[in-house]
Amino acid sequence: MKRKIDLLKAMKTFVLVSEKGSFSAVSRELNIVASAISRQVSDLEEHFSCQLLYRTTRAMQLTAEGSYYLGQFKDVLGRMENLENVAHERQQKVAGHLRISAPRGSAGLGFFKAASDFMKQHPQVKISWLFVNRFVNMVEEGVDLAIRVGELADSSFIARRYGHLKVNFVASEHYLTQQGSPEHPKELLKHQCIVDSSNRLPGRWRYREGNKEELVAIHAFVEANDGDIVARLAADGHGIAYLPTFLTQAYLDSGLLVPVLQDYEFDSAPVSLVYPANRLANTALNALVDHLLEHKADK
Repeated sequence: MKRKIDLLKAMKTFVLVSEKGSFSAVSRELNIVASAISRQVSDLEEHFSCQLLYRTTRAMQLTAEGSYYLGQFKDVLGRMENLENVAHERQQKVAGHLRISAPRGSAGLGFFKAASDFMKQHPQVKISWLFVNRFVNMVEEGVDLAIRVGELADSSFIARRYGHLKVNFVASEHYLTQQGSPEHPKELLKHQCIVDSSNRLPGRWRYREGNKEELVAIHAFVEANDGDIVARLAADGHGIAYLPTFLTQAYLDSGLLVPVLQDYEFDSAPVSLVYPANRLANTALNALVDHLLEHKADK
């Protein structure tokens, strides 16, 4: 059974020996002992079952087989060098197809505008967007990057802090004038609640009392599976909604919505970019993550 050898390394050594004309010259150039050089050439001869060199105490000369294989070895090594150059160029080239998931209506967090600018700079990158209000299994669903809200469980994925957001109870002044303002979340049962049915727990709203998280069951006066529509319905005076600020901020700024139950709000929740630990192998993903972090709104 033939001994396993590093063929490419042995080929490079043999080419050098043919150019330098002696083991000792190659030994000095590679800074390894001459016996190791001789061993690599012998390994090649054993592997290809032929004599590549005539050796004498004063000189060495290529055999006919040695001349033939020298040309073949140079061809193989040249192809390998070209392949490595192509691989390097491909690694530097920002191109490919990325699949990104994010909560519905979350484009207002700023990442969508930054990603759009990235696509203009790198037209060979195609992005498929998946906006859903559910946990996305990135491996099973082929997602390269997820924008996630809230504290994250430990996993093999990398998470980079991108920003933060708050979730507010909101209603219009008109509704509150007509129906009154609740003093405690439990009073929401008496109010018209506008529910985003795309949430994981649409009929139960979270609130904080003291240092504890509590849940209150509410009855949907009207519901929609789109947070933008829920915000619009609340601004039109149809009831109280519980939504992240990226959906309500414009209405709050204009006065069409006002916050309620502020004493029971949670602190800002983190927004993170989540991606596989081996993302360095994906040049397009690597470049996009760096671009999003560079252009995030709350740096």
